[in-house]
Amino acid sequence: MIMIAFLLAIAFGGQGIAGAAEPIKIGFMAPYVGVFTKIGTDLRDGFKLCLDEIKYNVAGREILFLNEDDEGKPEVGLVKARKLVEKDQIHVLSGIVSSAVAYAVKDYMIANKVPYVGCNAGANKLTQELRNLLIFRTNFANGQEELAAAWYAYAKMGAKKVVLMTSDYAAGHEKAVEFMKIFKIMGGEIVSEIYPPLDTTDFAPYLAKVSNFAGKADIMWSFFTGSDAVRFINQYDEYGLKEKLKIWVDGGTVDEAILPSEKNAALGVDNYQHYAFTLDTSENRRFVKAYQMKYNMDPGQVAEQGYVGAKVIVKALEAVGGKIENQEAFLKALRNVKFEAPRGLFRFDQHQNVIFNVYIRRVEKRDGKYINTVIDTIPDVDQYWMPKK
Repeated sequence: MIMIAFLLAIAFGGQGIAGAAEPIKIGFMAPYVGVFTKIGTDLRDGFKLCLDEIKYNVAGREILFLNEDDEGKPEVGLVKARKLVEKDQIHVLSGIVSSAVAYAVKDYMIANKVPYVGCNAGANKLTQELRNLLIFRTNFANGQEELAAAWYAYAKMGAKKVVLMTSDYAAGHEKAVEFMKIFKIMGGEIVSEIYPPLDTTDFAPYLAKVSNFAGKADIMWSFFTGSDAVRFINQYDEYGLKEKLKIWVDGGTVDEAILPSEKNAALGVDNYQHYAFTLDTSENRRFVKAYQMKYNMDPGQVAEQGYVGAKVIVKALEAVGGKIENQEAFLKALRNVKFEAPRGLFRFDQHQNVIFNVYIRRVEKRDGKYINTVIDTIPDVDQYWMPKK
């Protein structure tokens, strides 16, 4: 018996039989109610698709996926984070849609030495002035895509005057700030800023303000998400503004997941994003097929973000042989993760935020389906991107 125990101990790399059998616990938080419901669901589904592909097992260790509804509310998110850390004893936290929730849980996760691998919330300070070795982001920093989008609007679209309208919450303001910074550096003018509250049902009062600039501004830049995006796109068209003032939007505003609800109102809308459902690469074709087979729908950017967030964790776990308890080695492995994702090559910058291509897209209808087709690409955009002189 002693000899058997000794051999088993060697086989399990010195961790001991019990230690080797313990599952790796991944905590996941997303909102499943309110304006972010669809985003939370898609993020979760993309994340789980990656875990399904590895059969919830890395290096002989089971993976437990512990899912909580943070409702998109900071106070709820903090309660759920405490539950995952103190009761469930997770090894790593992922998910999170709302930037406000991400900011709310940051200090708690750091204090408890639990890594956070965010895959949707863009709270930009988390990988900039508030960065920490425990914080990683695999989706984008708020404003990262907007840096390139503002340059493109001025340099490629010929826009010199812009109306700006976006949701009045952390992500909306952070994206707007970065867009305005680059647009002004280029020599452009922001003629109006309009901030409807999150979960606006009637955009008419705000669209009335926009109509005052038809013929005076060149484009309107906008970012909306979830059900807000659907209402905005449909009401912009219904208000008769679509042909009077061109809109230039964050790709989440016309994501594949919500295009079936926007339909013709979204046709022809130019937008930008780090992912496109129509990217013609072997990895994206494989991902799209797998997602369609599992969920009977096309993946949009949020589903891809969930998938990539999970894969980053899995790749790091593979690199350390599943030994996530060796946190120093696991964090180093996370920083060094590099692989071909559906969006293109995945890698982190020096502050643990993703670098990616920004795809310029246009909503089209093909074979009865509304899709975003890629019409241009801005390569290698990081969170500090600046136009080349």
